[in-house]
Amino acid sequence: MLIAIGFGLALLLANAATAAAASAMVLQPTPFLTPTPNAAGDIVYIVQEGDSPWRIAAIAGMTVEELMALNGFESGDFISPGMELVLGSVAATATPQATPTPTLAPEEMSGAGEICVLLFFDENGNARLDEGETPLADGQVSVADRQGNLAGENTTGEEPEGHCFTDLEGGDYNVSAAVPPNYNPTTSMNVPVRLEPGDIKSVQFGGQPSGAIASVPRPEGSGTTLLGVIGLAMLGGAGLLGYLAFRSGRRG
Repeated sequence: MLIAIGFGLALLLANAATAAAASAMVLQPTPFLTPTPNAAGDIVYIVQEGDSPWRIAAIAGMTVEELMALNGFESGDFISPGMELVLGSVAATATPQATPTPTLAPEEMSGAGEICVLLFFDENGNARLDEGETPLADGQVSVADRQGNLAGENTTGEEPEGHCFTDLEGGDYNVSAAVPPNYNPTTSMNVPVRLEPGDIKSVQFGGQPSGAIASVPRPEGSGTTLLGVIGLAMLGGAGLLGYLAFRSGRRG
């Protein structure tokens, strides 16, 4: 009888040990599968039976907080087998595509620009190019860099847009002009210009004939009339003096 009880107890303990071992085997997490980046470049891990956030974070080399932040978890959220967790990302390898080469204008390819200079007849003397005012020929215009090296000069003609100095590299320039003989400038004759690659800058200078101010037109015959009035006044004065002399002689 005692032998039977002992045998039964041993069998019961063996079954219990077997059940515990089986239970322990079920609770053991599956081996950690090394994830590979997907097409978007995200490293995604699929949760296995028995996984926990702490275990996944530890094996992935990050903190639980970082794992939760990457996946938008909050405190108290749970994970379950089959769930996809993002562990990081890598730059996705894109298939290189041919990019058309843009066609650049000559100025853009060389980085050059131009400065157009106009010397004009400032008819009303307001130092501004007004409608109807024409180019002033036989003057001089020039462009020099900031070191004083002459980049170009030209004698002005009758081109409405003036003369354009082309193929100028970007930088600081001094643009100057000189009016023809017997003319006076009505604007400043030196202007600094900052030129960027591809820029087209315009500068205008004005001039007027030297006697323009003195030669204000007067009504025809106004000079003759004034001289006539002065002559009459002188004759009247002479007559008055003669009359006074005559009166004085009679009294004597």
